[in-house]
Amino acid sequence: MVAPAEAQDVSPEEATAYAGWQAASQGGDAAKAMEAAQAYLKQYPTGQYADYLKKWVTQSQMAPLDAAIKEKRTADMLTIGNAILAGDPENLNVVYAMAAQVRAEMLARPPVFTNAAAGVELAKKGIALVESGKTLAGLAAFDKDATLAWMTQMLALQEQKAGNGEEAIKLFEKSTSYAPKDKVIAAPNMFAVFNLHYAGYAEAAKAFNALPEAERGAAEPTPAVKAARETLNAEADHVIEVAARFVAFGRANGLPVATIDRVNQTLEAVYKVRFPEDAALGGLQKILQDKAAATSGD
Repeated sequence: MVAPAEAQDVSPEEATAYAGWQAASQGGDAAKAMEAAQAYLKQYPTGQYADYLKKWVTQSQMAPLDAAIKEKRTADMLTIGNAILAGDPENLNVVYAMAAQVRAEMLARPPVFTNAAAGVELAKKGIALVESGKTLAGLAAFDKDATLAWMTQMLALQEQKAGNGEEAIKLFEKSTSYAPKDKVIAAPNMFAVFNLHYAGYAEAAKAFNALPEAERGAAEPTPAVKAARETLNAEADHVIEVAARFVAFGRANGLPVATIDRVNQTLEAVYKVRFPEDAALGGLQKILQDKAAATSGD
């Protein structure tokens, strides 16, 4: 960084505050220089040297931030990064880097949600910045849709963890809509939606089977049986749709065969209960064909 030219219209107090930073910086005392710079910015936020010192503070903090990220010291990363954002709230590079680190924890096996709340707030901030037109500094090309996809995925993961299945499904689907061909995004999203819908199906099946067998098999079902059957069928339809979509996507994109087979087995089992009259599964094959065609045409 090139130091600013000596300002002409500066009060003696402001000049003294800047000189304190300058002396510490030139003397190699990084901690004292940081303290002096932040003191100057607090007292003279629009001063003659404010823009220069803001940039200096950010650049000086980036090295420890990068080190915390590389060493996976997430708590330290958040402390350092938030200090940077306090002085440079629209720094998308910092928001992006911190959110990505927390997302990696949320997607780990087993997942770690210790820092998820902070990560989600960063993702929300990042989404707002990207939607306002901000891009990553230093990149010739910035993939806006991919960024919105993985940041939205973080919101979905948090809702899923909190047990808010309906909201999680909406957010997973929104995330996929930004990057439908990206298997790193779309595949785990679809798998999560499949599991959420299957959980809803299992609950609906449990509720239906809890009704007296005589009522369930009656020629004229009671209103309770009708309602439970409608709920069960609706949940089954959701499972069939997303499971078929996942199987078609997985086959087209080389996802693990074991995972595809497991989802396909569940798909067939649910389909057989939903459409017992289709013993040959012809209707299911047609659904899978349509999903495969849609996947290749995306």
